[in-house]
Amino acid sequence: MLVKVDAVSKKCVFEWFKRFRDGKVKDEPCSGRPPTSTTPDSIERVRRMLADDRRLPLRMMAEELKISLDSVSNIIHEHLQKSKKKAYAFPTLLGSRNGASSDTERSVC
Repeated sequence: MLVKVDAVSKKCVFEWFKRFRDGKVKDEPCSGRPPTSTTPDSIERVRRMLADDRRLPLRMMAEELKISLDSVSNIIHEHLQKSKKKAYAFPTLLGSRNGASSDTERSVC
């Protein structure tokens, strides 16, 4: 009794391996649903909104543009190359640079 096995032949696998090793395999673009929220129009609208008010929350932008919060974040960071700037607050030094205290510090006691 002969059993037919639906499998790839050894020769075919070795040829695939050789092509892969030699760099002759090209990655074809995936077919699928095209992006709908990162269109040039929505990118431009986000850019204009940021130009008007750079402190506008992402959630408000997403609601106004009717796209997801992740899409707005992606547009800002990937397409517009914007990133969050962190502001650090440093306490001011009341004394002089040499460590001598000022008159206002001495009058506390």
